[in-house]
Amino acid sequence: MGFEARDGKDYLYRRVGGAGKSLGPRSEQTEEQLARFKDGREENRARLQRLQDSLDKQAAILRGLRDGRLPVVAARILRELRLHSRQSRIRVVGTNALYAYEALAGVRFEVGATATSDTDLLHDDRNRLRLLTDERRLIGLAEMIKSRIDASFTSRNPRDYRLTNAEGYMVELIRPKPRPAWKKMPGAESGQAGDLVGTPNIGLQWLVNAPAVDTIVVDERGYPAPIRCPDPRYWAAHKFWLSTREDRDPAKKGRDAAQALAVVKLIAEKLPHLPLDEVFFTQLPNALRDQIKAIVPAKGDDRPGW
Repeated sequence: MGFEARDGKDYLYRRVGGAGKSLGPRSEQTEEQLARFKDGREENRARLQRLQDSLDKQAAILRGLRDGRLPVVAARILRELRLHSRQSRIRVVGTNALYAYEALAGVRFEVGATATSDTDLLHDDRNRLRLLTDERRLIGLAEMIKSRIDASFTSRNPRDYRLTNAEGYMVELIRPKPRPAWKKMPGAESGQAGDLVGTPNIGLQWLVNAPAVDTIVVDERGYPAPIRCPDPRYWAAHKFWLSTREDRDPAKKGRDAAQALAVVKLIAEKLPHLPLDEVFFTQLPNALRDQIKAIVPAKGDDRPGW
């Protein structure tokens, strides 16, 4: 905010990016308004610095305790997604979702279960993904990642679904396979030139339509990151279904089944507000329903021990 000359007179302007709005000619009122703005800006800067110092101290403690879990690149992407689009319907799926589920339950999975070198982002292509900069400019997911996270991220072609950085870490944008397969979904492409184009995968409709869970996870440097994932019950069912598919990579099938079993056990023991009951089972395909029931741990005697 500041005064700008127009036709020999000074006018107070507020600017956001390239857009400006006049708040009136120079006067006692506009000079007071500018003074209040500057005082408030300095107060906010000082407050943000205090919060940053506190966050840095807490992060150092968490690093010392080895409490950080989520890979740093994935955490930075999630923070930027929250900043650029609070209404984003993107969900984290794949192995990184385990960090959200362990945070919800207050436990930790073994390192082997959560090891991964990529981040899978599931986009609900019924609506176009809209990411905005501070200047209210539309920005594509690929541009956001390259400009804000790591400039070494590159794609294999102008319409790729994957970005890979210099260290081999991958970010993949996926979406449900439409029915029929030729159906054009309104959000299949962002409209930004050279942006990622989500690849359609069969079976992801479950995860798009499942209730979402939101939580905060801690990255490997000790800093928090917001994460949104599908309800863990549906995630586990999807993983188990993948493990039964004949076209699934044999090397991945065993891990899919192990992760599904681990999450089902976690839900049964630590997340009672997400019941594995008949209401849930009726929402699964018939072919999968009995298989999932078979891996749900039997209920023990839950009466008090006094």
